[in-house]
Amino acid sequence: MKKTLRLACLAIVLWPAFALGAGESEGGAATEGSKPRPASAGLGWILPAARDVELGGSLGKAYRRGVARLDEDPYRSAVYLRSDLSFEMQRSFTNYSGDISGRFLEIASLTSPQGKASPKTLDELLQTVAGYQKPDGHFGREVDWRKPIDDPPDNTDSGKAVRTPILWGNSRLLVGLLEAHAAFGRPDLLKAAKRLGDFYVDTAGVLLDPAREAQYRSTGSYAAAYVTDYFPAIEGLVRLCQATGDDRYLRHAERMADFFQRFDRLPIDHSHGNLIAYHGLVLLHEATGKREYLQRALDRWKDAVEGGYVWPTGGVGEMFRVSCGTDEGCSEADWLRLNLDLWRITGQARFLDAAERLLCNHFAMNRAANGGYGHRGFAGDAEGPLLVQPKFTEAVWCCTFHGLLGMHTLKSYVVAGSDRGVFVNFPFEVSAPVRALGGVWQASLRRGTVTERSFECRVRIDPQGAAAGPPPVFLRRPDWAEQVAVRDAAGHTIEAACESGYLRLPLRPGPAGELTVRFAFAPRVENRRMRPIVADPSKTNRLRGVVLGNGPHVLMALSDRPRPALVLAAGRDGRPRLPKAKDDGKVFRAVAVSGVDASDEQVLEAARAACPVPLAPWGGLDRTRTAAFVFDVILVPADSPAGKALENVAGDPG
Repeated sequence: MKKTLRLACLAIVLWPAFALGAGESEGGAATEGSKPRPASAGLGWILPAARDVELGGSLGKAYRRGVARLDEDPYRSAVYLRSDLSFEMQRSFTNYSGDISGRFLEIASLTSPQGKASPKTLDELLQTVAGYQKPDGHFGREVDWRKPIDDPPDNTDSGKAVRTPILWGNSRLLVGLLEAHAAFGRPDLLKAAKRLGDFYVDTAGVLLDPAREAQYRSTGSYAAAYVTDYFPAIEGLVRLCQATGDDRYLRHAERMADFFQRFDRLPIDHSHGNLIAYHGLVLLHEATGKREYLQRALDRWKDAVEGGYVWPTGGVGEMFRVSCGTDEGCSEADWLRLNLDLWRITGQARFLDAAERLLCNHFAMNRAANGGYGHRGFAGDAEGPLLVQPKFTEAVWCCTFHGLLGMHTLKSYVVAGSDRGVFVNFPFEVSAPVRALGGVWQASLRRGTVTERSFECRVRIDPQGAAAGPPPVFLRRPDWAEQVAVRDAAGHTIEAACESGYLRLPLRPGPAGELTVRFAFAPRVENRRMRPIVADPSKTNRLRGVVLGNGPHVLMALSDRPRPALVLAAGRDGRPRLPKAKDDGKVFRAVAVSGVDASDEQVLEAARAACPVPLAPWGGLDRTRTAAFVFDVILVPADSPAGKALENVAGDPG
């Protein structure tokens, strides 16, 4: 008789079981486009190059569409791309010199085929970009950096010497130059990057002057602010040190990181700029081995999650505030990257859980059909967002590049190798070559049967060349999975131990060794800070401002009304029972009620009237309409008259 395995994973703060030793020959986490970074935490991950990883399913489709977007207008014009350096044409954000041009250099270099610049405009940009560098090493308008910082009231180029936005653009261009040099080996690009790094070092006396702190603060914390525009360069300076071996750049990055602490407080008005700076702090920790930089990133993560700066959809606002009217694709990509960074260093699965929630909900909400990313509108209250609005603006000047960068980064993390074995971090369709135990293995995961209560994936490994023996394979058990069943190719149940958030799968190579893993889940109620709520099943529970989830998805309902009121039945476990729609297994049915304070008689009347409210993940909604994801909910016992009436809403109860 087949039996479902109920497995409990221990929450382990440290990771001693998977510590691999920093001195191994395969070393630390290597990403394409830069030298291998030291595994300062001793975990020894070996990440596959993103270009060797094939994403399938909806994420793979989104990634390929994003790459194709780089070869469409307005990016078919090299003049458009470089006008923040050359000022050949009037377009938005030319004063952010290096922003569009640098971002395009970075992501197009990363996604180009090996040794070939793609799309065509990339090659033209590569040929001309270094020619626009100023004698002092920066790009953009001529500036006397000794004069006071200029903070114009808008983001347009008014012809003035706009200083702070230039610093933002140059930080993006520094990374773009380094990525292009790594991809194509052009010495002129590395020379330009070194001159730009020298500019940062040479201006330290002005741009890191404590006597000017009040002036820096006067610029605020939004897009044209000093705190937003200067500190993202930490990332590029660390990587410049890695590319050149010149530790002047690393020392300057440390000076910037120290000075950054004077301004770094939540809330702040630009989450993208803040999170990029934290990506830089993580790289600085890996380059120096200094724990303080990692601790700052861990503290920021905790503050953001526990303080409500991370929304129930898993993403963040354009402003790093609890309540904000728009999101930003760049910020979602940076939140993704920070979670991947923190997993790489700590090995803790909670960071992958946060990344998965983002990817399955908010990141998908921010992506346009054409592959671009941008700004989506939200409506909310002082406690955060309540409604996602249909208005979406593709930010062709930043988010379309940076959103794709987040997806490209993800490719290296879906499956990772190590001297411990192969780690499958996400239940996404993927095929990737990974190095483990001295051999190379093609690890693949395919989606199996998906229902409203379960998710199946099929995991397989195949040797690539000679191999001593199959490595252990670890599959992360997502935080939303309540039960797990593992079966072999013949359908027999297999025991799979759970270690530090991962299932240890006894995979054998080839198709005969493939295993099917079934994750079972149930609807859940959370508060607006993503903490679970379990109701008392013996009485009526009235819950204000809660979120409904099912598996990896947050459930939403088409509504212009903030916090629409629903009545649901609660099972004996205190969890909501959501009947599925007869015509669509991915859509559930709740029942509308006048309000959370409705009387018992009104609740019973609403249950009997059965005015259904469809609930679905973002992918199942009409995106031309406003959708609510925060509700007032009345949970009634399933065996009460109202609970029994609810069973007839849309078919069999869940």
